[in-house]
Amino acid sequence: MDRFEEIKLESLQDSWVIMYTFVAKELYDKAGLEGESALREAVRRYGRDRGLTNRQRLLDNHIKINLETLFHEGRDRPGEPRFLSKVIRSTREERISDTLICSFADVWKRYGAKHLGRIYCEEFHIACYQAFGFGKTKVNLSRTLTQDGDDRCIFYHTYRPENLTDEERRLSFEEYDPGYVKPQKPMPKPEGKSGFNMLWIKMYFYLLETAVERLGETGKVLVAAGLRNAAVEQARVFLAQAGATERTVDRAYLTDHLPLKLRIEEEPLWDTYHQWGAKRLLRDNFYQVLFEEVHYDET
Repeated sequence: MDRFEEIKLESLQDSWVIMYTFVAKELYDKAGLEGESALREAVRRYGRDRGLTNRQRLLDNHIKINLETLFHEGRDRPGEPRFLSKVIRSTREERISDTLICSFADVWKRYGAKHLGRIYCEEFHIACYQAFGFGKTKVNLSRTLTQDGDDRCIFYHTYRPENLTDEERRLSFEEYDPGYVKPQKPMPKPEGKSGFNMLWIKMYFYLLETAVERLGETGKVLVAAGLRNAAVEQARVFLAQAGATERTVDRAYLTDHLPLKLRIEEEPLWDTYHQWGAKRLLRDNFYQVLFEEVHYDET
């Protein structure tokens, strides 16, 4: 992979983290305890959604549910070159790993938002991995790169058959399913743009949903402000990246570097994530601002 392709993947990854950071900042800074409560619940819902969706994806492909499959076939987003981890132990029942470099954490550090990243780390992993494992996955996150003084994230997961029902054991471990035949074809892996597109829209939707539930119209106003701030920063990043590589932020550039479809009406995920006026709010407060900042006309 050449450097231009790496920059595309990095941009697709960073975009949803930028959006989360600026929306979360509005809720955290301006809505007090209720704002932080909404933020934490949004991350948990996002985690549960990804965990349940991922579990069903594996079951539909006749793949067992356990820690080995979670971290191999169960990857629901593309990898990207900046992430570095050290796996100490990996079995179906147990996984110990250190994350040494995390691009999420680097973005949060860049914006002075490690506290918002720490909220994400505290809530997401437990919600996602428990949902994937029928509520029976145990997750211990003892250090995080978003905590002052920590130089890595340290994870310890367990998923024990003794904690499962008979049906859950059958779906999780081959020895409890005598007639099981492993699939012969590998499961399709998530592709760059579509994978990060899913992260962006689901995270945004749950931020909006919990903000409105907890704060009413004020919550929607705060999310809209966060989207506008995120759009301005996304435009600044794109213009700087394009300038450094002697490119312009035109349709081709935005198509390659922005996870979202340029025409919002073409996004099929809105069929599911349409409540609370999510699509219109995003169009008016993110799309419009971003396109104005980079002088792009989608007509």
